[in-house]
Formats: sequence, C-alpha cells, structure tokens
Amino acid sequence: PVLEANLDLTRRHWSHDESNMLIAQSNLAVCYGVLGRHDRALVMHRAIFARTVKLRGKNSDHALIDGLNLAETLRNLGRFAEAATLARKQLSLARSRQSNGAMVVEFEHESAQETILLLTRTLADSLCQNPEASRGDVREAVSLLQHSLEQARQTFGARHPRTVQTEEKLEAARHLELPNS
Repeated sequence: PVLEANLDLTRRHWSHDESNMLIAQSNLAVCYGVLGRHDRALVMHRAIFARTVKLRGKNSDHALIDGLNLAETLRNLGRFAEAATLARKQLSLARSRQSNGAMVVEFEHESAQETILLLTRTLADSLCQNPEASRGDVREAVSLLQHSLEQARQTFGARHPRTVQTEEKLEAARHLELPNS
C-alpha cells in the first residue's frame, strides 16, 4: 500500500517528471515480485522497460536494469526461454558497454560489474530451471557461473553476499550437470 500511495502521489504531483514516475513504478513492480504477485509485476516491468528504452535508449544503464528486472520476472513466472533470450540480449549490451568504458551505472547500490553479474545469474538460472533444458544449456550455465564467480571474487571479495550466492548457484548447476541427476 505504501508504494502504491507513493506512485499515486508521484502521478499527482510529479507526472511531468518521467524519471521519477519510472522509479516509483519500478519500485512498486519489484515489490509485487517480492510478494509473489509476478503477473502484476510482469505487466508493470514490460511497460517500464518499453518506456525506458523509448526515453533513454536500449543501451542506457536504466534500460539494462529494467531489462534485468523484466527477465527476472519472466523467469519467476516459468517463462524460461523468454527470460533467457532477454537476459542474453541485456548481458551482451552490458558487456559491450563495459568494454567500451561507457557503463557507469547511476544507482549507488549498483555497479556495472554487479549488473553484469545479476544478468549472468538470471541467464544461468533461466537455462537451468527450464524443464526442457538440454545438457548444453546446463553446461552453458555452469560456464557462465564459473566466470561470474571469478569476477565476483575479484570485484567484491570471497565473503560478499553476491559472491556467496553465485557459489551456491554454481554448485546447484554443477549438480544438474552430473550424469545421474
């Protein structure tokens, strides 16, 4: 209710400020996802992502993060192929921006490396959790997570929560890779 009220206030008083509108909508959509209301979150994340791409371009930091949120929501709804496709596309954009030195995420809590790590994990999760996953999909997920784990250790350190979460996801993916699993 608080975030819904915030969105209503933002619409009422700052509707001319598109950036604040998108932030308020995104906060509410993320909250819906946390509460398990993924269908509602999906509708909002699709609209937010489309609007962000239109306003700021597909290569903007905001579009990368909004695409990540959308891919996560798709994965949470079991739409693994669609989530993997979007995560792969966003990951490619993020990596190319990082290699060009253009990616400086504007959010204090997000670094460019963290965005790439989260996109990689979303892609790996989408590949592994898909009931129709091939052995090649699982191998790709393991490879992605191995690389991400190395990057997380270098960037955040061995005990950082993002590093620990990546280790756990890698272990789970490796278990799927075993012949009799």
